[in-house]
Amino acid sequence: MIDTIKFLIPMKDHKLFEQLKGNLMRFRKDDLKTGKMEFEFFSSNIELGSYQRSVAIKSTDVPQGFFIEFSVPKYAKGNNVEMIYPHDLPDIMAKLYEELCNHMNYRLLHFSLWPIYRLDVCYNWIFKNESEAVYAMDFLRRIDFPRKKKYTYDTSVMHKGSAYTIKFYAKGPEFKAHDFKKIEFNHALSLQSWADRIVRFEVNLKRIYLQQFFLLDVVYMKDVVDDESILEILKYYLEKKVFFYLNANSMTDESIKQILFDNFTKIKATRLYQFYKDFYFSDEMKNMLLRGGLNRSTIYRYKKDLKRVGIGISMEKSPSSINILEQLVIPSPNSRFDLIDYQFKEV
Repeated sequence: MIDTIKFLIPMKDHKLFEQLKGNLMRFRKDDLKTGKMEFEFFSSNIELGSYQRSVAIKSTDVPQGFFIEFSVPKYAKGNNVEMIYPHDLPDIMAKLYEELCNHMNYRLLHFSLWPIYRLDVCYNWIFKNESEAVYAMDFLRRIDFPRKKKYTYDTSVMHKGSAYTIKFYAKGPEFKAHDFKKIEFNHALSLQSWADRIVRFEVNLKRIYLQQFFLLDVVYMKDVVDDESILEILKYYLEKKVFFYLNANSMTDESIKQILFDNFTKIKATRLYQFYKDFYFSDEMKNMLLRGGLNRSTIYRYKKDLKRVGIGISMEKSPSSINILEQLVIPSPNSRFDLIDYQFKEV
């Protein structure tokens, strides 16, 4: 349930701080007209852990110290298809701390005293097959989220805000594009077969929101290692933030038809209704449309027309074999942490 985490390593000794910057690469930008320095920082992406995954380090003058940011599952397991329990974080951090001290050639302030500046918590839903995962992702992409900037892609959707960001994405395409080639081939094949059936729910929490959520001035590692607390955070955002608005977006087939015929000619309303059903409720028809059945510009225009008149989610035509809302729950019986330890027949 823990993915990316960002800490600040505080440094009070300015001379020592400047000395430790020598372990990093210098980045500087000058104003070409005046010759004055616009900004300067020291940064490095170093490979640590048994799996040699990247850990980002960057200097900061206010507050003085070093930011360290990394994917906990990638560091601990070599991939982030699998998940990490919060209670595993202290042991993982102890190992990383030793490696980081060796890299910096200095005994840093202990990691228990590093404030957290970002925390990504996540959850995997594992479906019977890739087709069901695709259907679930299509369903999630159609949910609107008030007061958040929505970014919709082929296999993901993101609701972005200044304090927190919510994402849903199909894990298969993401793993194949970014991590498959970085892992031993047979292991990667096994992970890919799992990832193709996974839809990932992820919440990115910034420092200010973490402080508000935990009612603390500063949030440290000890505050985020309770499994139940992190599970409650995930449930809160799924049920109270995302699915809270679902009823406002869902409607009957008859109401969808009524809206279309009230706003368009009979011919266009019929065409839009047929497109809506084909594109959102039939994987076969959707693939045919995307492969040339309709021009991309036409698909974009139809989707824009549907959104403009407020067409939401039809709950009536969902496949009877897939009760999607019963599967998108936390905790879920169809969720695994150590995927490689399970056989497919058990899922």
